[in-house]
Amino acid sequence: MNVNRKLTLLFTVSSVLFLMHQYVQKIAKVSLPMIDSYLDPTLFMPIVLPLIGWERQLIYKNPGYTIPSSHVFGCFLLVSVLFEIVLPLWNERMTADVWDVPFYALGALIYTITANDCCRSLSTDVSSTS
Repeated sequence: MNVNRKLTLLFTVSSVLFLMHQYVQKIAKVSLPMIDSYLDPTLFMPIVLPLIGWERQLIYKNPGYTIPSSHVFGCFLLVSVLFEIVLPLWNERMTADVWDVPFYALGALIYTITANDCCRSLSTDVSSTS
């Protein structure tokens, strides 16, 4: 499976899980406290990072572009600071939860493992054809 297919699968599965959870939580009114608290932060990075990668593929006109690990880490830091410090100070309806940060990290790790696995398989495919 190539880079884009694995990342598309990760994005699709994460998005479907997110939407199903929102339906169960908001419309069906089913409360699952641990899932309600930590599923969304876990899924955030696997949804946002492939979108950023696809946007960069278009801008750089490079269909093989993948986000460097340093950029994934920077995105993780930005999201953590923004969602857990800045926005709760700015909007009283937002709640800072330090336990969200490890789940953002988990989502970034899932993305990184998927992207790096894709890159290894891509380099193997390229070297086997040479």
